[in-house]
Amino acid sequence: MSRTRIGFVGSGFMGQQAHIANYATLENVELEALAEGRTKTAHAVAQRYGIKRVYRDHREMLAEAQLDAVVAILDFGLHATVLPDILETGLPLLTEKPLCINIETGRQLQKMVEQKRSIYHVGYMKRCDPASRLVRDTIAEWRETEPYGPITYLRVTMPPGDWTFQTEPSINLGDTADYGQTLSDLPPEWMDEKQGRQYWEFINYYIHQVNLIRYLLGEDYSVEYADPSGVMLAGRSVSGVPVVLEMATYTVADEWHEFYEAHFGQGRIRLSLPAPLARQRAGDVELYHYADGGAVYERPVIQPKWSMREQARLFVETVRTGGESLSPIQDAVKDLELAEEYIRRLCDSRTPRRT
Repeated sequence: MSRTRIGFVGSGFMGQQAHIANYATLENVELEALAEGRTKTAHAVAQRYGIKRVYRDHREMLAEAQLDAVVAILDFGLHATVLPDILETGLPLLTEKPLCINIETGRQLQKMVEQKRSIYHVGYMKRCDPASRLVRDTIAEWRETEPYGPITYLRVTMPPGDWTFQTEPSINLGDTADYGQTLSDLPPEWMDEKQGRQYWEFINYYIHQVNLIRYLLGEDYSVEYADPSGVMLAGRSVSGVPVVLEMATYTVADEWHEFYEAHFGQGRIRLSLPAPLARQRAGDVELYHYADGGAVYERPVIQPKWSMREQARLFVETVRTGGESLSPIQDAVKDLELAEEYIRRLCDSRTPRRT
């Protein structure tokens, strides 16, 4: 079978380190084209990774290059103006998270994907970590068979930390480009400037966790409470499982702390994920339960597969087989709905109550 021809839009820090570098390692992939307005930097990136052709922008690339899929890694504020051009071609597409800024933009993008019946993978790479996939399967199994009682709680903790994990700098020759586009996508109109800033920060920093909660539980959930200090939100899944997301409760230096715990009557499943750019590392899983024989701890062996590289491999596999995306646009739209709901709850919690 011929190689899958990939065209890239953007070659900034994340575009190079988390995406182009990983596709370059896949034997069944041809790095066909790069759309990047910084001409000197673009040619240096293309030379380093073996990308065949360089174009000034995504429109030129789409018009001239022969592609099987597109990987567009750019500021999510630009998604509203760039992605429709790509989706119109019907080519499979992968972008970083979040899907966009405004929920209405997200719904329009979802409509385009559904009309074209195309593949769109949103870059929630934590779903691709083998430890996350094991935990999702184990939660489903324990919920179905209830060997340790029903699920009672899901807790997530992720304070700010060293997410780049001392990765090497990307190629940047200092040239600039005028893309002719602006960050036209804005927060929902009902938000004032402060609320809009809080919303942007939330979808930029915590949308991964919002998404992975749904993935691990295998069901949707809603936000019921937001602490006025902004460090915690509480919700409930459609089947009634309480959910808590603890955010900037403390700050980590030179480390990364990201933990997920699913609690059962007589058991616990614990997932620890590495920093996003910590290569050749996967998450850790600890299973605990007790029965008549006493307490049991298990530490399954997880293959050290970097979630970013796994995401690239799985996206190409989906493109080649026509399968379903592991991280579909429908879930990404739900994430924006939850983010807007969180800001509403945050506003409610900060409104003084009348006595």
